[in-house]
Parts: sequence; C-alpha cells; structure tokens
Amino acid sequence: MEINQSGDKVMSLKLISGMMKSSGDEALLAMDAGGANQMVVIDRGALLEVAEPRRCDESRLQENIDLFSQIASAKYDRGDVEPDGRIRIDADDLLAWRHGADVKSKPASTA
Repeated sequence: MEINQSGDKVMSLKLISGMMKSSGDEALLAMDAGGANQMVVIDRGALLEVAEPRRCDESRLQENIDLFSQIASAKYDRGDVEPDGRIRIDADDLLAWRHGADVKSKPASTA
C-alpha cells in the first residue's frame, strides 16, 4: 500500500467496475493493479453480512463497493490471492475488517 504526500494510505488496486453475477450468488469487481486487471469475487455471505436488512443484490453491492474495494486492496497487498489469480472476499473477511483486524489468509486445505 502506498502513502501519499499527506500521509494517507492509498489503495494499490483501483476500482474499474463492479457487478452482480447473473446467478445472484456472487459479485465481481474488476480492479486495476497498475496496468493489469485483478478480478475480485465477493461471495453471497459477505453481501448478506455487510448491512441490515440482509440482502444480496446489485444495490447492496453498489452501496458498499468502496468497502469491498478496500478489503480487496488489503488482501492484494498481502498476496492473499486464490490459486486461480482472483481475490475472494467472504463474510469472515468482512467481520475481520470491521473489528480492525487484518483480513487473514485462510489456511490451505490439506487433501
């Protein structure tokens, strides 16, 4: 994460666009990572958890798109990227962000 001249943190990812998937179960953010596109998947649980009343729809995404962008940027800065190259945000990430904790990487599953 960069720091500007005022000493404020600057997000390393910049939002290009955000939309709900046609299934209605996830949202996608397209973000710019210094000339490369970075896809972010926001799961249903995070969309339901972000505000009351609980909804998983386009308006809920757009109301909270800055928050989801900040969480995505923090995860990107830590290298918390899925094997397929996407960043995934779930309800646990949102709760950790609200409690002031860094959004933690999930332990790798053992097969």
